[in-house]
This record gives sequence, structure tokens and C-alpha cells, in this order.
Amino acid sequence: MAIRILSSTMALAVLLLAVAPAEAAEPAGESAPPPFPTTEFAEGAREASVTDSGITARLFYERRPKIDKTLDVPVLQLTIGNRMVLDVAGLASGMDVPAATASIAEIDPYRVGKEVYFSSYSGGAHCCSRVVVAENGPKGWTTIEIGSFDGDGDYLEDIDNDGVAEIVTTDNAFLYAFDCYACSAAPLVIRAVRDGKVVDVSAETRFGKHHRDWLAELESNAEPETRWSSPGFLAGWVAQSVRAGSGATAYKALLDHWDFSADAGEETCISSDDLDACPKRDRKLLKFPDRLKLFLTRHGYAF
Repeated sequence: MAIRILSSTMALAVLLLAVAPAEAAEPAGESAPPPFPTTEFAEGAREASVTDSGITARLFYERRPKIDKTLDVPVLQLTIGNRMVLDVAGLASGMDVPAATASIAEIDPYRVGKEVYFSSYSGGAHCCSRVVVAENGPKGWTTIEIGSFDGDGDYLEDIDNDGVAEIVTTDNAFLYAFDCYACSAAPLVIRAVRDGKVVDVSAETRFGKHHRDWLAELESNAEPETRWSSPGFLAGWVAQSVRAGSGATAYKALLDHWDFSADAGEETCISSDDLDACPKRDRKLLKFPDRLKLFLTRHGYAF
């Protein structure tokens, strides 16, 4: 029987609220303001804007046939003074309520001035928000593709309170790897922009507390009676334990609790993730713990 936990996006929101500074709390009945100057579409609106540090980020919807011939797409336009410096289109979603956000924040400390975070949502049950960061570099204003992630796109967070924001998500590779989406847990991923490049900073020691908090969040949402029989949960839990500094201990606990007699094993390619293209000599029948260890190593969670 598979275990069910909060979706990664929902649980991530809980964690970020839990670790926010106490002084940021709002009175009962009021929602907390966004941590950075941010704009999004009000109900029924087709345009929104925010200005900070001399940068105006304007969002609007229009038809761009090269992107989608039937749906309007959200567009981010940046202006400095009266000069338009960047125009970038997001994802078409077909949703009645526009789904796009722009925030102005310090994201890349190697650049002069602030950057602009732009997220647009495609719609669908589990996918996707496309995130780009616009910054003023040696070639003027350009965009950096951060990626497409499960959830609503609200990933910008100065998680260590150092004045520079990170993009905080979960590792989507875990959400279908061993079980169904709702049955799976996923480890925390922290990305930064440094000198115009996206850098995975998840393993940096300064984020240790946040990884331990996320691990505790995953554990608190696990159902005790099915915890040790759910490969989807266990995969994410062991990976997050690696990030929290207890990967070897977690993997040993998995070995101690796993029912090997009920695990018939699954054909696995030991040389790549693509079983269909795998040479016959590299195909092996592996039980879940061995498949997981191979998967963790391939995805940067070795212990």
C-alpha cells in the first residue's frame, strides 16, 4: 500500500512559512505581503506592474502566434526610466485566471542593481511553472532560464536571510520515479544565480537547518503504518536525509525495514536512466533498495 503525503508544493509552502522571521507575521485574518516588490494579475485584469530601484516590471496578456496561435500568453516587459529594455513571453495556460508573477529582488550578487524574477504557469494537474530571471549583464538586459517546476511558481525566497534571494523548489525527478505523484516525496532543491549562471547550492552547509526542517516536514506528513512500504516516500525521504547529513543512517533504516521477500525486483539499466535504449548486458533485476541507491547516485545524492 502506498503512502500519501502533502504534495511537495504544499509542504514547501508550509516549511517556508515555518522558517520565516517572526517579525514578518501578520495579524489574524490578514495575509502576509510578498517578501519582495511583486506584481500579478488582479481578478479580471489583463495588466499589472511594479516599480522598484528604477526598474518597472509590467505584465500583460496578448496573442503571440509564434508561441501559441489560439491562446494569449503572459508577457513581461521591463523599462528603465522611459526605455524598454526587455520583452519576454511566458507560457500560455488557457486558464480563466491569469497565472504569472514578476518580482524585483537582489538575485545575482555579481551584477549591479537588482534582477527580475518572472514565473508563468502552464496549467494542468502537476505541471508546470516556467521561471526565468532577467538581469543587466555585460550584454545588457537578458534572461536566464531557471527551469520548469511543479507548482504555482512562488519559489523566490531569501532562505538564509543574507539579502540575496534563491529559487527554492523540490526535485521533480522523484515525483514519478518509484510511485504515483501523490505517493511520492521529493527533496528540497535550492538554486542561485551567480554571474549569470544557474547554480545548484542545495549541498552548501549554510542551508543545513533548512534541509533538516524539510526532512522533519516530510516525516510529519508520513503515515506511520505505511511508511516502510512506500517506495515513493522512502526515495524522497532518503534523498532528503542525505541533504540533512543523515543519508547513511536513513538508508540503513530502509534496509532494516524493507520487506525483501515481497519485493520481486524490477528490471533496471545500470548504465543509464533509459531502459528502452539500455544494452542487454546492462540490464539487471534489482530490488527497490538497490534501484534507489543507483538512482540517488545518478542524481547527486550519493552518501
